[in-house]
Amino acid sequence: MIIIAVGLWFAFGDPPETVANWFWKDKAAPWEEVDAYYFPNRTNITVHQERFGLDDVQACRNWAYALAGAHRDRSMSKGDYECGIGRIDGHDGLSVYRITVR
Repeated sequence: MIIIAVGLWFAFGDPPETVANWFWKDKAAPWEEVDAYYFPNRTNITVHQERFGLDDVQACRNWAYALAGAHRDRSMSKGDYECGIGRIDGHDGLSVYRITVR
C-alpha cells in the first residue's frame, strides 16, 4: 500500500516541490536555484534587471544591493528587489516560483 501511495505521489504530484515546502519554507532547497530581480524604481517594476541561477537567497540579496549601490541607492529607499526560489513555470515573460522572498 505504501509503495502504491509513493508511486502515485511521483506520478501525479511533485515530490521535489513538496519536500522543499516541508523543509525549506523560506529559502532555497539544495537542488533549487534562485533568480534575482532588481527594480531601480519601486513604483515602476516594468524597468528591472535580472540575474538567473544564483546559489542561494544571500547571493540574490548581495547582487541586488550591489546594483542599488551602483544606482546611488545603497539603502534601497528608491529601488526594490525580489528573489524567486524554485522556478516552477514560465510563460510569456512571466516566471512562477515556489516562493519569492526579499
